[in-house]
Amino acid sequence: MRRRRKGSDRPKKENKRDWKAYDQRQVRRAEFLLPLTLARQWQSGLNILNLDKIGHPYEYPEVLLEALGFWKCFCKMDYRTTQGIGMQMVVLLNIPASPHSSTICRRLRKMGRELYMKRDKTTRGKDVYGIFDGSGIKVCNRGEWMHYKHKGKRKGFVRLVLVTDAKTGKVLEFSATTEKVGERRKFKPLLKRLCKNNDVKRVGGDGLYDTNKVFDELKKRKIRPSIKIRKNADDGPPNQTPEMQARLTEVKKFQKWGYKKWAKKRRYGDRWRGEGSFSRYKGYFGEYAYSKGMSHIKAEVGLKIYFLNQLL
Repeated sequence: MRRRRKGSDRPKKENKRDWKAYDQRQVRRAEFLLPLTLARQWQSGLNILNLDKIGHPYEYPEVLLEALGFWKCFCKMDYRTTQGIGMQMVVLLNIPASPHSSTICRRLRKMGRELYMKRDKTTRGKDVYGIFDGSGIKVCNRGEWMHYKHKGKRKGFVRLVLVTDAKTGKVLEFSATTEKVGERRKFKPLLKRLCKNNDVKRVGGDGLYDTNKVFDELKKRKIRPSIKIRKNADDGPPNQTPEMQARLTEVKKFQKWGYKKWAKKRRYGDRWRGEGSFSRYKGYFGEYAYSKGMSHIKAEVGLKIYFLNQLL
């Protein structure tokens, strides 16, 4: 093994991270845990919620429910413990009242369902580079020993697909399904929704998305691909269909340039942003979905993705 000589002319890698801004983002968690301005926002928040509302008016503003929801997700608490946190907020923050655990459950699920369906448009003017990536979320906090000992039916997992902005790390699109739905099946609907709210110029993903349909869809939308090509990819048959042309063009470039040059030209190294989103998601909120039923799991995921973007 060749050792690096002392005083070598090899340039030192530049650290471009702004550590001061990074530290400030980490400290921002306290703003969600303890919203000190809640007492001033109480009545104005209720007025907005109850505007033209039919039926019993809301008694608690969204800011309070967001704070309690963040406590529940970040600290992995049950609803009764979350109610106890709310009761302490009444004294600490001088607010009128705190909701019951059943009210917290009902309001957070309603909020989560809305956040699961709602998407914000990108405000910045630069082009978006979307990174597609998927992972599994366990639906039951039960060990393998319990499954082996009692031979219970495996409950499976939730397949979570995220589309992350390679520039900011923000999750732009996401989808939660059962394990029976493949990750590639969510590519087209997620891409359609992504293009609706963003000016998408490039899409990246691992070798799972190396298919003719994926490249053809990107070509139709005039989006540059950064999809990893398989090592054993060939030039294809002599009679190529129009659907195959887009992928085979990329295969020829991959074979001509080699992996390192191709990855540099296609900015494939930025794909770490997608993996980083899952790392932050599981680091903050755990790798389990504590809700039961797919509709409630989607509401839980919607709430957690919202908090994940707020913590950037």
